[in-house]
Amino acid sequence: MEDKPKTLPASLRPKKRYIIFQVISEKPIDYIELVGAIWRTFLDFLGEMKTSEMNFWLIKNLYDQKNQRGVIRCSPDQVEYARAALALIDQIGETKAIIKINTVTGTIRSAKKKYLGFTDLTDFEK
Repeated sequence: MEDKPKTLPASLRPKKRYIIFQVISEKPIDYIELVGAIWRTFLDFLGEMKTSEMNFWLIKNLYDQKNQRGVIRCSPDQVEYARAALALIDQIGETKAIIKINTVTGTIRSAKKKYLGFTDLTDFEK
């Protein structure tokens, strides 16, 4: 019989915050260029130590390349550092661009539903 490791209960897991952002640029921005620009800015502005404490991640399947909106996950006590670092971005690849922070939320469900326009089939129940 296989013993699977038990998952940690929600009360013991580290908390997360989700930053919903929009890229405003002259040309469409590719996901890979965006990730590179964000990592470079975070490392230049905050350094390796603070960037590792942030535990941030750009969620790939929630980046909408058409509308240039996306979600970044980070720890709750580091949100202001993330907002400051994102405000410093003025160029992504060869394109002039800025990142506008729309909001910060505590769950990915509310980020999808309220701010990214995802709908769930349970919305259509009577």
